[in-house]
Amino acid sequence: MPIMNPKRGVSHIKTLHTVTKASAKKNDTADFLELYMLEKEKQRLMTEEAKILFRLDYVQNRLRIIQNIYEHSSHLLHHQNRNHYDEVNSNPGFTTIQIEY
Repeated sequence: MPIMNPKRGVSHIKTLHTVTKASAKKNDTADFLELYMLEKEKQRLMTEEAKILFRLDYVQNRLRIIQNIYEHSSHLLHHQNRNHYDEVNSNPGFTTIQIEY
């Protein structure tokens, strides 16, 4: 049967050296934690990159569609605007009147 000594002696006194040694970081855990955090940041940035590329593809596709529509209908716009301007100036039914207050 082991002898139980409930009293603590000089060997149980905590010194600055033993407290510092017990509270020092273990390098393996700090490295593991840093690698884990770097991996999470890498995953977050990769998903963000995928979202940005998808959005960029959508924007570029929409710009191409608008450019195609503009190329096919630009001659209609110029012709229609010229006719509208001519109609406004050549319409004899409207005259301007000065209003006095």
